[in-house]
Amino acid sequence: MSEYRQQAFIEAPVRIVWDLIADVERHPEWWPTVLEVECDGLEAGCTYREVTRTPFGTEEMQMHVERLEDGEDFLIRCLNTGTFVHFALTQAQDGTFVDAHCGMDPHGIVNRAFDAAATPQA
Repeated sequence: MSEYRQQAFIEAPVRIVWDLIADVERHPEWWPTVLEVECDGLEAGCTYREVTRTPFGTEEMQMHVERLEDGEDFLIRCLNTGTFVHFALTQAQDGTFVDAHCGMDPHGIVNRAFDAAATPQA
């Protein structure tokens, strides 16, 4: 299973950062691989449709919202591939500390092979 973590300080209030991250229909504005999102309502346990640019072309993904805690915690997982993204937000001084954690718990042989090939070896 591959994993990657990035932390950053953003000079904006938590509410502004949260509104951008948790509005999945705005993901194509700032997430380079996300082309289109269709979501009828976002809540923990729901799924939504996402069209993504992958190394294999354009693919339609079914995304599952595992955690959605207003202003603090957002975890989504792709049901097709096992890819996940987790954002945790914390107010820090006059801005927002973002802890982003992503990776893949691959589903199927193709995704396992891709994950193994894409994960740097120590």
